[in-house]
Amino acid sequence: MSAVEILSAETSDNAKRQQILDGARDCFFSQGFDGTSMNDIVKAAGVSKGTIYAYFHSKEKLFQALVYQDRRTQAEQSTIILDDGRPVREVLYDLGVSMVRLMSTPETIAQVRTVIAAADKFPEIGRSFYEAGPLFAYAKIGAYLSDRMAAGELRQADPQLAAVQFLDVISGAYHKPCMFNAQDLLGNRTAEEVVAAGVELFLNGLAPR
Repeated sequence: MSAVEILSAETSDNAKRQQILDGARDCFFSQGFDGTSMNDIVKAAGVSKGTIYAYFHSKEKLFQALVYQDRRTQAEQSTIILDDGRPVREVLYDLGVSMVRLMSTPETIAQVRTVIAAADKFPEIGRSFYEAGPLFAYAKIGAYLSDRMAAGELRQADPQLAAVQFLDVISGAYHKPCMFNAQDLLGNRTAEEVVAAGVELFLNGLAPR
């Protein structure tokens, strides 16, 4: 087989795999993990059951792959840190708004709820979600905070732990009400206001002494 034929086969293979994942996504996040059958995915993806099993050995493995792909894509999109010499406060505010907005979309909320429901029975699904999303974000944010600490703009602390605390501080007051269908309890607070207050609180704790 020539190089061109190999590349064409790989492209076709990847396209078929993505077709299955796209069909499965609609099923899982509208019907839930337990409520979705392989037959549902067959119909939604427009492929045979044999084709699905050629790529994924079980419904659990298919969902795990989907969760990892979607969460990593979301994490990459929301953790773009524009460190262009601006003050730390501005960089963290822009980062926080981007992350909180994405975390609070109906699609993301549906995904998180579905993962939580499945994770007790299938821990590897929860682990994939955590590794692809939160853990990836913590590493990106931690690296930025570490650089700012080295530059003397923030006091020395564990940058990875600080990254976890940053995300909790900026997101909790907005994201959690969305998770529990309690958006009305937010009052008139916007994501931007919640993030701005969270960044101030976070930076007060890491202000140089």
